[in-house]
Amino acid sequence: MELLHGIQKESGLPVQSHLSENQEEIAWVQRLCPWSKFYGDAYEHFGMFGGACRTIMAHCVHSGEEEIQRMKANGVFIAHCPESNTNLSSGVAPVRRYLEEQIPVGLGSDVAGGSTENMFVAMRHAIQDSKLRWRLTDQTLKPLTLEEVFYLATKGGGSFFGQVGSFEPGYELDAVVLDDARLEHPQPLSIRQRLERIVYLGDEREVLSKYAAGQRIL
Repeated sequence: MELLHGIQKESGLPVQSHLSENQEEIAWVQRLCPWSKFYGDAYEHFGMFGGACRTIMAHCVHSGEEEIQRMKANGVFIAHCPESNTNLSSGVAPVRRYLEEQIPVGLGSDVAGGSTENMFVAMRHAIQDSKLRWRLTDQTLKPLTLEEVFYLATKGGGSFFGQVGSFEPGYELDAVVLDDARLEHPQPLSIRQRLERIVYLGDEREVLSKYAAGQRIL
């Protein structure tokens, strides 16, 4: 970890790692760093937990109160990877709590534990997993909405890189052009309803083209 921090300081690169994904991992970190107060404290000891070191931590399924407040204070970003968390039986992260605390959260696929890089699938899992968490373990946190997971998949994650992920003035033009003609429906639908159908029923076939920083890449 000291060597990694040295590389980070020399290069100025941001840090991305795992945090409190499952109980076994948390216990392992405690054995490796018995002096640490919590998982994130081990990273901070080596200078890699926000602050001067821009940091993304994936998962954060079992972060305790002290860890949550340290992430908030240090400006640590969270990458929520719902499919991976369920595939590995890690649990479901309290994403609404993080949003309420104004901790920056983006949506990830984590293809090591997930099955696809398709962000529609990630959005779908984020909604469904939050519903299960609300029903089975914690009814104080309402399930995530379509609008919220769309934010996580766009501006939420994009904010780590600057003014990206939105069509607001001053933002880079990053866009995905969708064609939902394949997803026929017998009734007229609103834009929101069409987007919801793409999230639940669509895949790469609905992607017509992509733009990054104003340049067409697909």
